[in-house]
Amino acid sequence: MYSRQSGKALFPFIITLLLIFSVYLYLPSSHGEQTDFSKMSTQVSAHTVTSQENAVMIEAIGSARANQAIYIKSAQNDYVTDIYFKDGDLVSKGQKLVQLQSKQEQLAVKELSINLQEEKRQLNRLTELSRSQSTAKSLLEEQLSRVDATKAQLESATVKLNEMTITAPFSGLLGKREISVGAYVSNATIITTLDDISIIKVDFKVPEKYLAQLSVGMKVLTQNDAYPDKTFTGKVTHISSRIDFVTRSVEVTASFANKSGLLRPGMLLNTALELSSNQALMVPEKAVIPLQDKHFVFQIKDGIANRIEVHVASRNNGWVAIDEGLTDGQQIVTEGLIKIRSGSKVSVKG
Repeated sequence: MYSRQSGKALFPFIITLLLIFSVYLYLPSSHGEQTDFSKMSTQVSAHTVTSQENAVMIEAIGSARANQAIYIKSAQNDYVTDIYFKDGDLVSKGQKLVQLQSKQEQLAVKELSINLQEEKRQLNRLTELSRSQSTAKSLLEEQLSRVDATKAQLESATVKLNEMTITAPFSGLLGKREISVGAYVSNATIITTLDDISIIKVDFKVPEKYLAQLSVGMKVLTQNDAYPDKTFTGKVTHISSRIDFVTRSVEVTASFANKSGLLRPGMLLNTALELSSNQALMVPEKAVIPLQDKHFVFQIKDGIANRIEVHVASRNNGWVAIDEGLTDGQQIVTEGLIKIRSGSKVSVKG
């Protein structure tokens, strides 16, 4: 009769048999094909080493300003009779912008011109008389003084008349018109603004540790969010003579030719100052393996990846400049580094 105790005794034996059978199924047959892992290759991503320009850049935020910027105001007080510009006009140096009422000034110039002619006529008459000693020398000198005084008055009146016509002091872009015809303006009235945007200047700060490397003429790149795919190139035109004792930085000014007119005063610009530039073998930073104080890469040759030591000259924006250990045209592993070791067979994706 089958007992419960004998069943319990057989249970471990059955489990053992099942485990042995399972192992037997998964073990490769001595007569069948076996998997040769030594012939398998690991799939990796690679980069071909090339000689590229290695630029050391200092990035900063700068504010744009116009080459020249003023408020247009009047030197005289009077009523506006004519306005010759519209909002946002591009004007040339000397172009008429506003005409003030100038009838009184015109009459003053005309009157003084007539007076000067009369004084000169009197001077000529006295000069002829003095040659025959028919008049006193003092009268001649007095008349000469009158001529000079009238000339000065005429020049002053002419200047005042010219100031009744307001012109552009330099070429540039006008802002919004702040006055209308018939308005009374004084020397405190803002008529409009004028910005010379043919050149845009950008002020930014550089840490003082780079002061010895700074020089006028250095290359500067800048970008603005309004034009994310466009880079503007300029150069350093001024280096401040003082160090900011709070930020321990020096203010640098770069100038950019703005023929397209895309850059505007007040823009916030991302600038990059190029400290130095040279040709170097550039590799992605992710391909370099740091180990203590050394650096290594996996070089691919004939489908085999071997670890070689390299010397890192500099790093910049995810790229590393290598000056020892590699040559132009060699291929190195960039992805899949943790899956390989020196001597591993590899296949490059793509």
